[in-house]
Amino acid sequence: KMMYRGVQAIIARGSRRAACWQLAVQPASAGCGFFRGQFSKVIRFRGLLLASPGGLAFVLIWSQSQHHRQAQCEGHAIDSADVAHGTSDCKVSRSKCRLRRHSRWQVFWRCLVLLFRVTPLLCAAPVCWLLWQHGGANWFWRLLVSALQSHGPLTIKLAQWASTRPDLLPPDVCSQFAHLQDDVRPHGFGQTKKTLAAAFGPDWSDKLELETVPLGSGCMAQVYRGQLRKAPDQPPQDVAVKVRHPGAKQSVDLDLEVLWAMVGTLESLWPGARYLAMSEALGHFEEFVRPQADLRTEASNLDAFRDKFEYSRTGRGLRVRFPEVKWPLVSESVLVESFEDATSLQSILRCDSNSSSVENSAFSHLQQVRERVGDLCMDAFLKMVFSDNFIHGDMHPGNILFRFPDSTVIAEKAGGDLGQPEVILIDAGLAVKLPPRDRRNFVELFHAIAINDGIQAGRLMLDRSPG
Repeated sequence: KMMYRGVQAIIARGSRRAACWQLAVQPASAGCGFFRGQFSKVIRFRGLLLASPGGLAFVLIWSQSQHHRQAQCEGHAIDSADVAHGTSDCKVSRSKCRLRRHSRWQVFWRCLVLLFRVTPLLCAAPVCWLLWQHGGANWFWRLLVSALQSHGPLTIKLAQWASTRPDLLPPDVCSQFAHLQDDVRPHGFGQTKKTLAAAFGPDWSDKLELETVPLGSGCMAQVYRGQLRKAPDQPPQDVAVKVRHPGAKQSVDLDLEVLWAMVGTLESLWPGARYLAMSEALGHFEEFVRPQADLRTEASNLDAFRDKFEYSRTGRGLRVRFPEVKWPLVSESVLVESFEDATSLQSILRCDSNSSSVENSAFSHLQQVRERVGDLCMDAFLKMVFSDNFIHGDMHPGNILFRFPDSTVIAEKAGGDLGQPEVILIDAGLAVKLPPRDRRNFVELFHAIAINDGIQAGRLMLDRSPG
């Protein structure tokens, strides 16, 4: 509240850029609505995390957009340290210096396909609205979710993001979209075998044995449980095999071209739309989505996280684990990693203390589970931001698993303490590292919030914002 009043005071002084940031302050103070809404008992310092994702977004949007603009305008990759020192002041429009991956006819045809797929929803929406109280709501949400899945990974990713923002969207919308975090329509096992053969050769089945039904399916890939046979004299290892959906990468590329075409057309027809910075926002979104289509990026990120969180190797430090990559069984479309037997956080958030969907009696203490897992998740996030400068960028509940190592023993004792949990973070295809200058900006902003200096927080957000 003090930060918001501080920004209001600066706005009253007539800052030219303050009007734009007035809209950003309230979402920033809301921060991560998921942690705030689900974990009720948080000490004061841990409560500061609720504001940190919003402030982090303020820094990342500027940093990533500047880096992306410079890289594409010069035609080669640049070091992030150069961006931090202000050497990426490229004046060329981002939409003009992008490399076109598809022809205009392909983009036009994709627009027609998307319009055709959404037509049933548009036609049925009035009927569903009239019969909303008599089953129309269920039909509407079913058609909407089906349309989002048929459109491809980009719309699913947007729906996943929307499901984690109860501070911005109605609860019904968040609950309906939450199913897309780990329950996207899967592709067939026949297509999985073709992808594995293309990645590891026709004799892939000599090393891997997969279950035919996937454990879960996301916007880019689906995961199978399998067994890895390294040598005839060694027992097989339980592994998780992540297989990218067929055509997912091509769909992402083409849909991004469609979005760029829409933004370019709108800015050409309505010059005032340029002040909304839609090109900057779309470029930022593109940078975050495109790496997730290459599973080799996720493999590298997992190795980096395991190096920074030593609990997986030594049993010391924060009780946070990351799956172990099974090199060399990694390709652009397939990733083999260790199988982690744990419970998805999403499943515990969908039930209340009277729910019968809890897996065993140890998890009947839902409040205790939420508090301890929530504290551990927040500690992990703070470590990523302030200690490691390497941040998992997709920590929605579907990508957070947890387990209590002693839960089987404790379950036999009525009212027993669950002990300390372990958290497993998966799907690390999106990771962010801040340049030194932007990291300093965020730390100073966070410090101002921590000491309740609203004037200083508002001044930092305004003085160090782009534009």
